[in-house]
Amino acid sequence: MDTQKKIKNKIAVLLVREKKDGTIRQDRIKNIILIISALSFLIVVVALISIIAAGTNNKRLTELAEYEITVEELSDELNTLKRENFDLSNKLSVLSETVATQVAISEVREEEITEMSLPKGFPLGSFGASTMQEEEDDPLTLIFTTSEGNTIITVGAGIVESIEPDEKYGNRLILNHGNGYKSIYLNRGQPLVRTGAELGTGYILFLVGSDNKALGYQVTHDENQIDPMDVMEISG
Repeated sequence: MDTQKKIKNKIAVLLVREKKDGTIRQDRIKNIILIISALSFLIVVVALISIIAAGTNNKRLTELAEYEITVEELSDELNTLKRENFDLSNKLSVLSETVATQVAISEVREEEITEMSLPKGFPLGSFGASTMQEEEDDPLTLIFTTSEGNTIITVGAGIVESIEPDEKYGNRLILNHGNGYKSIYLNRGQPLVRTGAELGTGYILFLVGSDNKALGYQVTHDENQIDPMDVMEISG
């Protein structure tokens, strides 16, 4: 038998190109050159992928670091807001207590003012003896007779609304208590106060002399005349 020659498989790349004169030229690239070229291309591709991956990782690490810094800053701001909220809560609590105290004081003062403004006092001072009776023609008008030297005084706090002449009693003085109540004093003496004067309880309106010992006294509520005894408090 003839010695058989071993046939080796070869891989070749055929490059075909056309010359200027129109002829075709074929070139072959042997196996080793093709392998080296493929490996080189693969190395370049792997290198590019590594560079891109490294850049992406660095970017992610940078973003993560920035995120951690942002979280820390937000945490500090949150703690600051918590402290401020705590301080504001304490201040609000103190302010609420202060307001509540002021409201309570204001309510007490208003009650005191309202109490002082009620026409519940006695219209005469304590000097000498005094008598009281209802007027014959008007049972809602009280007539007081007192001693010379005594005083006619306010029965509650109020403002002098008017002082006008009165044919029967000489003068008509109206004290507005500001709560719907008015006290009216009818006397022939010389008034010691002026219209618009703000007076407290017990202020002197007239001095009693020999010619003005009688006092006519009336009380109105919401412009309606009422019995003075309904609100008057007599002690002693």
